[in-house]
Amino acid sequence: MRKNKINQIEPYITKEDRNELIKYINSGGWITEHSQNKIFEEKFKKITKSKYAITFPNGTLTLFGILLSINIKSGDEVIVPNYTMVATVNAVNLTGAKAIFCDISKDNLCLSPEELKKKINRKTKAVIYVTLNGRSGYIDKIRNICNNKKINLIEDSAHSIGSYFKKKHHGNFGIASSFSFSMPKIITTGQGGMIVTNNFNIYKKIKKIKNFGRIVDGNDDYTSIGYNFKFTDLQATLGISQLKNLSWRVKKKRLIFKHYYQYLSKNKNIEMFNYAKNETPWFIDIYVNNPKKLKAYLEQKKILSRLVYPSLSELKIFNKKEKFKNSNFYCARGLWLPSSLNLTKIQIRLISKNIIDYFKN
Repeated sequence: MRKNKINQIEPYITKEDRNELIKYINSGGWITEHSQNKIFEEKFKKITKSKYAITFPNGTLTLFGILLSINIKSGDEVIVPNYTMVATVNAVNLTGAKAIFCDISKDNLCLSPEELKKKINRKTKAVIYVTLNGRSGYIDKIRNICNNKKINLIEDSAHSIGSYFKKKHHGNFGIASSFSFSMPKIITTGQGGMIVTNNFNIYKKIKKIKNFGRIVDGNDDYTSIGYNFKFTDLQATLGISQLKNLSWRVKKKRLIFKHYYQYLSKNKNIEMFNYAKNETPWFIDIYVNNPKKLKAYLEQKKILSRLVYPSLSELKIFNKKEKFKNSNFYCARGLWLPSSLNLTKIQIRLISKNIIDYFKN
């Protein structure tokens, strides 16, 4: 933390992480995607217990790669939750398909099964399910709907490293899943993402998509359209190092939420959504009237927070006239509190005290 200021989020880079990076650079490694990348993929798929894992430059392109692998194209429709980071929609737009917004459940802030059923039509080719803030939501019901309708289920698991549903790690419920390693995530490689899948054909397609449309490196034999979506060994080295203490990171995130929940959940001005014991929070979110005022108040106290994602349908860039009751309500009331891994219980108590004082005054 910077002196006298508590950031909303900052990366947690250990001495061991730095040493591993220096060790790699001194080894004469060529930095580009190579052996370290393969090790990172192997370790990540073991954590999620998925059959295959493929690194990508970021979480937007992971979703784009998955959509391409199932042949999503212009004229198709892909259903996405109205409460998500804009990257979820951007990935759909990159394919030329149309993103169809769908409301969330007021029980857990994830995609509503009832609302999903209303949105499905003959043009629907896929559903992107966002496990928002590491919460499982109704992922089992969503999967059943997609299976019954023969629609591809894609998981946007950007927030979900360390989160499980019925002992199964997020990312294993659909055709493929996207994870993110951007700076705020539980583990970070600066930028970066990972696709996991249990489908061999999807795996082979995605491997070609990320490598210019070729199967083997070092030649110019291209058998399909592809792109340069490579990772770097420098990033992979950092990712491997951070995975070594992933269990600690997960426990710390759960403990941070536990302390906040203890201090704030009983306040009638604050709504919080709890977690199952095997789910892991990403950011700590609270829902209040006029979060902008609370944000400004906390900033005066040198406590930085962040408004949650806006309701996508309310953004001018999408020009939607349709109203979404639950997502419009919660997106307008949400605030992400300081959630860094190096946050202490004393700091959480201080933050919570200032929030409670705000409502008293």
